[in-house]
Amino acid sequence: MKPEYRWLGEYDKPDYWSNFSPIYFQSLPFLFGVYFNLNDNKLRKFLRKQNGKTVDLGCGNGRFLAYADFGVDFSKEMLKRAKRTGKEVILASILHLPFKDKSFDMAFMVDTSIIINPTERKEAYNEAKRVSKNFYDFIAEDRTFIPFLLSIFQSIALPIKLTAYLVLLLSFPIDRVRKLVISHGHFACS
Repeated sequence: MKPEYRWLGEYDKPDYWSNFSPIYFQSLPFLFGVYFNLNDNKLRKFLRKQNGKTVDLGCGNGRFLAYADFGVDFSKEMLKRAKRTGKEVILASILHLPFKDKSFDMAFMVDTSIIINPTERKEAYNEAKRVSKNFYDFIAEDRTFIPFLLSIFQSIALPIKLTAYLVLLLSFPIDRVRKLVISHGHFACS
């Protein structure tokens, strides 16, 4: 069973993400930040092994820019945070990338495809494949059971903090032994 991602109409508006940026990264419970950092080591290990010119599509705050030459995002505020990494970042939509065909050896998205309007995902994937020789899409459900467990716990009327910590506790042992799932842009549109 896959988690249900409730795509919201405002997700494709850069202003939404510009306003969201400072709130989101300061409001995550401390243990979630530690957990995601630990869990993302599998992804970092994979990205570290890649060679050639690389672009992070939907780079957000620059969490994975250490493994890319360029970052692309359509939110000015997210890019302000990403610039702190020292990497070159470009304000652009994933649907209309300002690069020539096969400009990169690799393009990747991390948790980006779930916020692209489902009717535009195929177009975004095609654009990513156009600008790169290899394209990888990593979504949270491929790296952790947290989204799946949260979707189950949504129906239970528990306080949000309790739910969050229960999900974290249950996900930890499963995620420690789980292998990284690598997708080439085949996210199932719901």
